[in-house]
Amino acid sequence: MLAVLSKLKKVKAILSFVTVFILLASAFAYAMFQGGFVSWFLFYSFLPFALYSILLFFYPMNFQVERSISPRMYNAGDDIEVNLTLIRKFPFPLLFLLIEDVMLDSLNQKEIKRVFFPGFKKHFKVTYTIRNAARGEHNFQYIRLKTGDALGLLSKGKRIPCKQAILVYPPYEDITYKSFRNLLDHGEGVSVSASRNSTSLVGGIREYEPGDRFSWIDWKASARSNQIMTKEFEASESNDFFIVLDTIPAKNFEGLVSFAASATRNIVRNGGKIGILIGGKERVLIPPRSGVGQEEAIFYQLAKVREDDSVGLEDHLEDQILAGQYTVFVVTSKLSKELVDGAAKMFNKKRRVIICLIKARGQKLTSEETALKAIAAGNGPIVHSFDEQNFRMAFAGVKKAR
Repeated sequence: MLAVLSKLKKVKAILSFVTVFILLASAFAYAMFQGGFVSWFLFYSFLPFALYSILLFFYPMNFQVERSISPRMYNAGDDIEVNLTLIRKFPFPLLFLLIEDVMLDSLNQKEIKRVFFPGFKKHFKVTYTIRNAARGEHNFQYIRLKTGDALGLLSKGKRIPCKQAILVYPPYEDITYKSFRNLLDHGEGVSVSASRNSTSLVGGIREYEPGDRFSWIDWKASARSNQIMTKEFEASESNDFFIVLDTIPAKNFEGLVSFAASATRNIVRNGGKIGILIGGKERVLIPPRSGVGQEEAIFYQLAKVREDDSVGLEDHLEDQILAGQYTVFVVTSKLSKELVDGAAKMFNKKRRVIICLIKARGQKLTSEETALKAIAAGNGPIVHSFDEQNFRMAFAGVKKAR
């Protein structure tokens, strides 16, 4: 398709070039046969425009284009400033230059076009701002340049590749919370256990991992092994978490992604381990770990995730990695019997399952979902439903950060 369009543009440019020649020849013939001041005045008046059009036809428009975006990682809703620098070697006098930065529709932006009157300038810059950037991995493709003559007889354009990618992370909320047991024991609110801080029982030693506390280091074992070793404690409740994100198309899908990002950030920042499993055909699985690096890895996947209902969420609940002693967050916008049954199979004394049922603003549970919520409670898993606008209240003690 692109090849056909390119050929059509070349044919159009040639036809325009021929038209200019015909008009110039017609003006000259008219002056020769008619004679007089008026006819020659018309010819000499048209001659500069015709010569400019002919020279413009052969002008190669060899521009070097550089796009500058810093930083390249943003959060959804941020404004992104883009700087374009154009350099050319031959200063051909251009009457105007239309610059268009072509990007994917994923940014939800209108066409970015700017008009310049460069004249003989060889170096100039273009700056524009992308407002309210959407979440995702966005790829800029190329720059399109267009110019023409004063009479509009001939137009000339060129597409210059200038690829670049930016990553827009999902929005998140900083949440202050007290104890994860509130939800596990009473089903009233989600918070995170400080059980990892319970160091009364030492179960063994292991290699140091980013995020481990300085007080956990076993200096004797470190000296013997010549590497840093930390103590591993037997806690009454595991402080390891696993998010299972449903990718079924929903009008509040961005709310689900935002909740997963908020849970990830706040669990990591409070010393817990967390992993994620993203459903859909192209399944993404990151085992639970701690540390800022884990947070960045999960946020990267959450930035790229798209809606996909090719594989049901319940099919992913049978993954063997979910068999560990994790507290599993199933983040979804729709409650089904298959999902409740799958969560019930996962539930046991060492593994807690919490279905976070996030609804769109103003949307209520259906009668079927209400019944399934009661069935789930009888089988072990907790169904915690809340509005996407108020998901911060799913945690005990909240303050807004962003």
